Amino acid sequence: MANNCELLEICGFFKKYREMNDIVCAGWILRYCLGDKQAECLRKKYRKEHNTPPPDDMMPNGQTTQMKVISA
Repeated sequence: MANNCELLEICGFFKKYREMNDIVCAGWILRYCLGDKQAECLRKKYRKEHNTPPPDDMMPNGQTTQMKVISA
């Protein structure tokens, strides 16, 4: 198993969506943030190319999520 991504603590996507009870977000996190697809994460590529973090709603595949986080 791969190590966790080194950017977890500063990744807006991970921080925003890690607590959601959504199977799709959980799948992205398991594969890209905690799994073997870390090298394919387009959030990492964006950060490197632009020297700034990508929008929090940008998923690891580069698409933007349409999900809404609702606070209780």
